[in-house]
Amino acid sequence: MADPSSTRTAPADDPPQGSAPEPVDAQDRGELHVGDRVVEKVVRTAVLSVPGVAPVAATAGTLDRALGRTYPQVTCTRSAGRARVLLEIALVWPYPAAHVARQVCAAVTDQLDTLAGVSVDEIRTTVARIVDPSDVERAAGSPREERVR
Repeated sequence: MADPSSTRTAPADDPPQGSAPEPVDAQDRGELHVGDRVVEKVVRTAVLSVPGVAPVAATAGTLDRALGRTYPQVTCTRSAGRARVLLEIALVWPYPAAHVARQVCAAVTDQLDTLAGVSVDEIRTTVARIVDPSDVERAAGSPREERVR
């Protein structure tokens, strides 16, 4: 027989074991914190998905990549779930710069909102370099550059 002082009864407001807890309102669940590097990677991926933006491999050689001189260059300033984005991109000739820049802005805004829950206040896009289509084809054909011996 159990000692009555050691037995515990379940409080009346606890759900019985095996039943699902009541749903919690979405506003009461907590917060989402997205790191700055994550935001920059989302932006970079969105930029590179736009037709007319040169891929990283076509914008720089091995030394430039090692020194961080590749395109797109992304700078984000964030505050309270909002962002300002500065971009420098390389454009493939003969894509129209204004059209590609508008598509880049739309892609970045959409992806940041969808994937990171970050609203965009401003995007400034600068076309910093024009890349020849043959450079893009060459970069796509060889996954890595040959080393000089």
